[in-house]
Amino acid sequence: MLLAAALWLAPPTAVLAAPASSASLAQLRGMAVTAMAEGRMERAAALTGLMLEADPDEPTALMIAAEAALLDNAFDEARLRAARAHPLVEGPARFRAARIVALGHAQAGAFTRAQIWLRRALPDAPGAAARAAVVRDYRDLRARNPLSVKLGFGAAPSSNVNGGSENDSLRLPGLPFEFDLSGDARALSGITFSAHTALRYRLRADARSATSAELRLSGQTHALSAAARRQAPEARGSDYAQASLGLGLVHAWRPESWSGPAEVSLHATRNAYDDAPLSDRLRLAARRSFGIDEDTDLRLKAEVTRIERLDLDDGWWAPGIGVDVARRLGRDRAAVSLDWRETRTGRPDLGYESLTLGLDYDFGRRFGPAELGLGASAEWRDYGDSNYVAGERRDRRGTVTARIGLPATGAWGFHPELGIEAGRNWSNADLYDERVLQLDLGVVSSF
Repeated sequence: MLLAAALWLAPPTAVLAAPASSASLAQLRGMAVTAMAEGRMERAAALTGLMLEADPDEPTALMIAAEAALLDNAFDEARLRAARAHPLVEGPARFRAARIVALGHAQAGAFTRAQIWLRRALPDAPGAAARAAVVRDYRDLRARNPLSVKLGFGAAPSSNVNGGSENDSLRLPGLPFEFDLSGDARALSGITFSAHTALRYRLRADARSATSAELRLSGQTHALSAAARRQAPEARGSDYAQASLGLGLVHAWRPESWSGPAEVSLHATRNAYDDAPLSDRLRLAARRSFGIDEDTDLRLKAEVTRIERLDLDDGWWAPGIGVDVARRLGRDRAAVSLDWRETRTGRPDLGYESLTLGLDYDFGRRFGPAELGLGASAEWRDYGDSNYVAGERRDRRGTVTARIGLPATGAWGFHPELGIEAGRNWSNADLYDERVLQLDLGVVSSF
């Protein structure tokens, strides 16, 4: 495997040793290092045994013992020795120790632990080639590992954490005067804290198909600004907290004659709002990708969702279809999407039909230390009925986003990503006029 090859191709590294506790220990250390450098591993292993008898935490001895165990294909012993040495050494030796531990876990089939140790090796990589080797090994393990884990965290200062109106008042149909909106019905500024994780476990796979189970968890809460607390003294950021728990099955396949894969999935999700169950959703989705040419991909998608609103004791269907086109432009990548959605309920301000056009562009080159991506979307949404206007309610929403990744400032294979979003919703129902400006600081995987 790539990981083993990288380990054996790497030259022996000098181990940083602690000051000797006695002259004899220092002499043993010198002789063991010399024997190892000359390739006399049996001699080095024998001297190492004497060193470990004198000091079980002698880092030079632990590293030489790990190397000797590798030569004998004793991967468990090599892993244990290197893991014990890892916190005792620095620089290239610490990098080497982490790589040996990762190899030991990989040989035992503990791929997730091996991936964690590869990430731990990255901060001590002695150069670009070593970092690239770790990334290649990580991707190799990810392909072999039936379990994949995605994590995300974010903190986002926002001008509108509650989805409130930008207006101070509204006029109801048929009435000649306006009503003042309460403080918590208007936009409240603050910070949104979010976290999410997705675990996928491959149940079965062959050369052309795979079936996986998924677990998804997400949540967000808010801290209101001082201005928001003055505007709505009774409001708390947790009043607008959201959480979801989802379980699903995904089957993907690609016959030999197809230019792209297909996927069908079934997900069940429980959503909560303000610490109370809000809705249950069951979604069936299908996707099919086509390779138009070597630089252009087309994806068609369709889904239908059954929504049960627990707070309303009511339920309805929500179908949707969409198409995405992505094209590589040299090192850059551009994508266009068009999605149609419908929520089939006669409840006012809940049943609607929408059409969304999305544009996205990722730059393949860096701007100084930063990677840059831009996006924009426009949505047309028409509601069949509303409590706040006579006749149809019509919303028009526009959003622009920017993503700024800083891979050079990361650690353990993760790096910060800054997201900026500006959005505006125009509605003929004053309550739903919204503006939002949000700055999101998150952490993403570098590979």
